[in-house]
Amino acid sequence: MNASYYYKILGLPDNAGTREIKNAFRRKAKAYHPDINKEEGAHEKFVDINEAYTYLMNVHTESSFVAAAGTAGMAQEDYYRRWMEQERERARRRAAKRARMRFEEFKRSSIYRTTSMLSHILDYFLLGLGFFIIIAAGIGLYSQGLYIEDNGEEVLNITGIVADIIITFAGILFIAISWSNIKAYRKKFRKTFRGKKKP
Repeated sequence: MNASYYYKILGLPDNAGTREIKNAFRRKAKAYHPDINKEEGAHEKFVDINEAYTYLMNVHTESSFVAAAGTAGMAQEDYYRRWMEQERERARRRAAKRARMRFEEFKRSSIYRTTSMLSHILDYFLLGLGFFIIIAAGIGLYSQGLYIEDNGEEVLNITGIVADIIITFAGILFIAISWSNIKAYRKKFRKTFRGKKKP
């Protein structure tokens, strides 16, 4: 067993980023929480998912590991050994405690809420970035103009137009994906809020 084992638990490639880790953790935690999943082994799988999430987020956020990662081939394995010796059992005890909670209580826990909130903040950032990209592309095309001078003649600025179309499309894609996520989050929030208001 090595560090890549934790990526496999969450169903992720070894180069997955923090957002992918958070999203995978929420999906898997919901699927295997013993309050929802009554299959034999769900409790242990849920504990493993929590352990994997804790380890991978430590790897992605601990500055000493990040600093060492590029300098030595054994950096990740050294970190993994240290984790196995010092932190693993504590992470598993915390996960076992979460597994005993009802799922609704677990959803209100800091580990679940934090992953959801950070993902939601990132969606708003990407939405703003999408609009910024589109505005920047428009300003760029306006400042360059549709025509450029080439050997004393005015010719259509094909390169500039194509580049602006590609950049604008990227901005639209950012907006579409982030807005879709924001709408889904709002819908879920309204549904939860309405459920709480009922007697």
